[in-house]
Amino acid sequence: LPPGAEEVAGLIGVLPLLERLDRLPENERRATGGPMSLEALTVRQQIIEAIIATSLEVDGVIAEIDGEIAQAREVRSYLESRRDHRIGVNTIANLVTGGGVGVFGQLLQIKNNTAGNIVGAVAGGASSLLTVLALRQQQGGRQSLGIAPNMLAKLFDRKPEFHSDYPEVVWRYLNSSPPAEQGTESRRERLIREWTQLGRIGPAGTPKAQSRIDLLTSSVSTQRGQSIDVLADREMMLADVRAGLSLMKRDLGRLATALRER
Repeated sequence: LPPGAEEVAGLIGVLPLLERLDRLPENERRATGGPMSLEALTVRQQIIEAIIATSLEVDGVIAEIDGEIAQAREVRSYLESRRDHRIGVNTIANLVTGGGVGVFGQLLQIKNNTAGNIVGAVAGGASSLLTVLALRQQQGGRQSLGIAPNMLAKLFDRKPEFHSDYPEVVWRYLNSSPPAEQGTESRRERLIREWTQLGRIGPAGTPKAQSRIDLLTSSVSTQRGQSIDVLADREMMLADVRAGLSLMKRDLGRLATALRER
């Protein structure tokens, strides 16, 4: 068996069945011109059922992840649209105050130096105020996700809500290390390490990291406001988990191929 196929075979508990199948005479376990034995058929069926059931469980987790990504993307798109509209309005107002009022102040200064200076100062102050406001508006505000899964929660030992728990076999896969790689770092540990290095979360154990994780894993019960950058990080982290689980699907497929060739 390929390393990945052997790993998932152990996780779903079919290694003893594969060994039992291999102990049968070749003419009984393979349909090569003759009938397959009842024992071989039974063993193969049990293995296939385990593969299909696990594959469907992985599909269910991926579906929940996709749902959360879609909802986060929708909220982020709304916040970005609102931010862009406000910045556009602010830019126009800045042009009016900085340009139009400034020109008016210069014209007024020709006749009345003091009045012109006052108008110019007001225009400059208004322009500065609008610039500060524009910087604040670039963040885009905050919006909660509403009723949505929080599929990152269990990875950070937070409470999963709204269908966000992982089936046992999928959770064991995430907490095991890839067989073809050196070291004992689990897939879950590697994800968290990579997210820390990319700055999606702060260093482990720090108040900043815990606060960020609270935002990234918030769901129905907390309804924390999500900013654009938090939503973007949430989407990327969920995509990383999804990619890892897709490899589990790949290994289940390799196991099914190996069974067919036995």
